[in-house]
Amino acid sequence: MLTPHPSASLEYWFFKVNSGQIAILVDWISKRNENQNWLRVSIHSPTKREVLFERLIEIMPEDNYLNMHRTVGQLNDVAWDLNIDPGKDIIKPDIFPVGALRMTDLLLVSAPMACFTGWIRHRGIRYKLENASGMISHYWGRQLASDWWWVSANQFDNEDVSVECSFFHTSLWGSSLKASFAYLYLRQQTKKEFMVVPSMLASVRGTPEEFEIVIKRIGKESVTLTCSGYEYGDFSDGILNTLKGDMEVRVGKKLIARAMGTAGLEHRFPHTVSQ
Repeated sequence: MLTPHPSASLEYWFFKVNSGQIAILVDWISKRNENQNWLRVSIHSPTKREVLFERLIEIMPEDNYLNMHRTVGQLNDVAWDLNIDPGKDIIKPDIFPVGALRMTDLLLVSAPMACFTGWIRHRGIRYKLENASGMISHYWGRQLASDWWWVSANQFDNEDVSVECSFFHTSLWGSSLKASFAYLYLRQQTKKEFMVVPSMLASVRGTPEEFEIVIKRIGKESVTLTCSGYEYGDFSDGILNTLKGDMEVRVGKKLIARAMGTAGLEHRFPHTVSQ
């Protein structure tokens, strides 16, 4: 799922993981249309919340990389060495023939049940991880979608629950024509569900600090994700992200699980989104 797509103008590889007091998200970014490669590290720790950038000569050199089973790297006062169990679930948000015809700005593949073992060091303090829940993702295409809401959490008060969801607006073939989609991955113990829906079956309201995403399911109760965000960092390109958000997951009116301070929340907002 991490195989490069050299023909894409833009390509991102990233992982994220929370473990106790430490949380990290690392992106390797190739902006081929600008002939630029970047490493971006977002970290939360007891010593500091920061987002760091470094321009790379090449994408993923030998001492700074991500593959399906290991990631190693360093940027300023942040370093990591983590073994990865990618898990069995791989999701690909796509509706035929959207991907085949490259209709949308981006295509995506994600491993939402990855686990990480090893260490992260920040400002001289080393944090040990043992089978900590996280995710790996890879997306590529002609340009970033104009705006999106994205949430990801797999550390809840109810074990074996995992969520990844996004609501986004995209151009069609890079033109002025726009379309909106949402996708939802929801795992509850032995049950899992993945769906891609048009905007008529999805809604999002609120601000990055307090917002709610509702996904309607035909013949089933809706799924509602109620999120609260703080400690946001500026990712540039109009993107705000935190790994320390809260999330409540409801199916119909029933509360399924609650994540407190372990939810990844992200919003790109070049213009106000109201659906």
